[in-house]
Amino acid sequence: MRPQIVAILTIVLSLLNGTVMHAQVDTPPPPPPTPPPELPLDSGIILLLIAGLIYGSYIVSKRIRLARTRS
Repeated sequence: MRPQIVAILTIVLSLLNGTVMHAQVDTPPPPPPTPPPELPLDSGIILLLIAGLIYGSYIVSKRIRLARTRS
């Protein structure tokens, strides 16, 4: 390559490199993620199952009593 082309390429590349460096902007950090909802499903699941069994047995016994009174 000719020395003139090398000098022109050096100047152009150094100018482009400088503009790239100035074009970089410091962006603020992203906001922190929202915390997950606090749902206490694990601690009360046994009580929920017991309440469901009690309610289910109440409904079944009520239907049995109703069927006995009809016949």
